[in-house]
Amino acid sequence: MAQYLSLQGYRVLAVDLDPQASLTALHGFQPEFDVGPNESLYGAIRYDGAARPLAEIIRPTYFDGLDLVPANIELMEFEHDTPRALADRRTGPLFFARVAESLASVQDKYDVVVIDCPPQLGFLTLGALCAATGLIITAHPQMLDVMSMCQFLLMTSDLLAVVRKAGGRLDYHFIRYLVTRYEPSDGPQTKIVAFMRSMFQDRVLTHPMLKSTAIADAGLTKQTLYEVSREFFTRSTYDRAIESLDAVNGEIEALLKQAWGRK
Repeated sequence: MAQYLSLQGYRVLAVDLDPQASLTALHGFQPEFDVGPNESLYGAIRYDGAARPLAEIIRPTYFDGLDLVPANIELMEFEHDTPRALADRRTGPLFFARVAESLASVQDKYDVVVIDCPPQLGFLTLGALCAATGLIITAHPQMLDVMSMCQFLLMTSDLLAVVRKAGGRLDYHFIRYLVTRYEPSDGPQTKIVAFMRSMFQDRVLTHPMLKSTAIADAGLTKQTLYEVSREFFTRSTYDRAIESLDAVNGEIEALLKQAWGRK
C-alpha cells in the first residue's frame, strides 16, 4: 500500500512497528545488520535522555517519495520500559501519545503515514492506534481466523476504553476489514466472506486481496509485485494478482481522499 501510494505521487512515510521487521526487510534493510541501536522508532519514543528526533531516524527508500522508519528487535524495549515508566510516574507524554507526538514532528513532510503494527496487542500497537486516523484490519477467511480476530477486537475495545479515559485520542475517519489470501474457488472461504459482509456490511472492503503464487514468488527475493518483472511469471497469474492488489489499494486511496474531503 505504501509503495502504491508513492507511485500515485503521494509523499509517504512507512513506519515499521513490528520487531520482526518484515516491512524493513522488504525495502532492502536487514534489521540485524543495517538497523543499529536507536535507529528504529524506539529511538524517538523512548523515555530516557537518549531519545532523538524522528527526522534523524527516517531513511529514504528506492521508491521516489517513499521514506521508511525501520524496525528491529530493539522495539521490544518499549514494551519493557513502559510498565516501569508508569510505575515511576515519569513526566512527559504517556505511552499511548508518544507515537503520535513523534509523527507530528514530521507531518508537514508527508501526505500519508502507513504504520505496520506488530501482531500483538502491546504498548506499541496501542500507541499506533492512538496515532492513526484510519484502520485497515486484515482478515483471513477461515472460521478460526475470524473468531480469533473477533476476540482480538474485543480485547482491543476494552483496552482502548481505558486509554480514552486516560486522555488518549481515538478519532478514525474509517475502519475497514480487508479479506486477504482469498481463494474464490474455495467454497468455505466464500461462505465466510459472505458471513463477514452480513456482519460488518460496508465496513468490509469491496475488493479482496487474492492469494497468489506471484506474491509468494516475489517474496522469495524480498520484493513486492510493484518491483518484480512481469516476464518472470505466468502472464495470467501476474495480471490477476496485480489487478487485485491495485483494486484494494485504489479503494483505500479513495477512503483517504474522502477523509480529506476530496474527490
